[in-house]
Amino acid sequence: MRIHNKKAFTLVEALVTALISTVVFAGIYSTYIVGNKAWVHYNDSVAARREARRALLGMVNELRAAENVRVIEGPDGSAVHFYIPLTGPVSYIWRNKGRDAGRIIRRNRFKKRIMAQYISDLSFQYLKDVVIIDITASKRMSDGQMAKAALKERVALRSKTPFFR
Repeated sequence: MRIHNKKAFTLVEALVTALISTVVFAGIYSTYIVGNKAWVHYNDSVAARREARRALLGMVNELRAAENVRVIEGPDGSAVHFYIPLTGPVSYIWRNKGRDAGRIIRRNRFKKRIMAQYISDLSFQYLKDVVIIDITASKRMSDGQMAKAALKERVALRSKTPFFR
């Protein structure tokens, strides 16, 4: 007596289904892993750019109204000191060593504030009526690589530019 049940799965069909499912799930998992790594990489590089941009915009806005600008460049860092008529004396200081290494610190008469972190280089050039700010931010990513962002801005000083007087 033979039993012919056409509604059941054979062992070959079950193995083929398991193999196809394994391949599909492996593809989904690898896509997830690659996407997650790309998101982390992008997030870290955006953090470095955001820090550099935020610091640069703050410095540019204040330097436009600055008077008595003085730039100090040294082997351990750089600083720009100036006077704003309504605010008073202001300084932006960056050091590559010490407790505040890699941070841009803004100081005025009343308080000290961290403007940005992850800054690997900051330089100021003071010309006749222009200050050139060159800033580089670097952040170590989770995979060990460095995300870098470099920005450069030329700031016309209103107190020195004939157009604004």
